[in-house]
Amino acid sequence: MTCSFYRLIWLLPAAFAVHVIEEYLTGYPAYAGTVSGYPMGLPTFLGSNILFILTMLLLTRWAAATRKPNAVFWMLAWAAGNLFWNFVYHLASVPAFDRHSPGLITGALIYLPLSLAVWQAALAEKVVRPATLIGAIAAGGIFMGLVAAVGIFHLGGLGA
Repeated sequence: MTCSFYRLIWLLPAAFAVHVIEEYLTGYPAYAGTVSGYPMGLPTFLGSNILFILTMLLLTRWAAATRKPNAVFWMLAWAAGNLFWNFVYHLASVPAFDRHSPGLITGALIYLPLSLAVWQAALAEKVVRPATLIGAIAAGGIFMGLVAAVGIFHLGGLGA
């Protein structure tokens, strides 16, 4: 038996907040500056993460309150980018930069299992069709890729 999808999604913003706390306490802004060559100030780190957590909270509220397919899609896409693909980013960063990536612990212990549980509940309860879920996961991947490319690595001279 699975936890209800609409109850489970409320764990997404909380998980996001716990992850940001781990990143803050383990020095992610300094790490990002070291591996990218672009310093990440604390106001940028905290400001963007607070904005992203609030967005997750608002999208979760919208999806839970309306249960409309559009709301669920965008909530799942945002969650995929900020949780699942963020975990993948931290995991890939370890061999890419030959060092621990601050945020990997909550990514592995919370983000990955929670993402899988939310997706399983969404499919089991027929909240979304498999193709819709795949689209949301892909959209989240594009979002996370853009955040990393522009916000962390400043590709194209952007994000400075």
